[in-house]
Amino acid sequence: MQDANARFAEIMTPNALADLRARLPGCELAVYVDFASETVLGSDGDLRYPQEHLDALCRCAATLFARDDDTGAPASGHAVFLSETGARVFLRAPDAGSEALCCICAPDTDFAAALPGVRQMLAGASE
Repeated sequence: MQDANARFAEIMTPNALADLRARLPGCELAVYVDFASETVLGSDGDLRYPQEHLDALCRCAATLFARDDDTGAPASGHAVFLSETGARVFLRAPDAGSEALCCICAPDTDFAAALPGVRQMLAGASE
């Protein structure tokens, strides 16, 4: 799995994060993280966010994607938090490694239309 994670990390460049944001209309920030080590590996956004904000997203991904203590199985591969002011989307790398994308989006983002393209991009990155 380490080799797959390394390939994924090589592909998720700043340009790739910008492309990902373009595929997800309304995405204001995309952050690529290694949640096992709670490390922000890259980000692209409309605004420059403080490191503390990026670190908080990484910690949230670490909590969301923690392994189930009883079974050892990975938790869900995605999570979406919706509010009146925006949405936070967390997508785990398809190989179930410790990488994930964290996106902050506008509240009216059409996830049903946009997420298949983002998932396809992630799947291509992990091959």
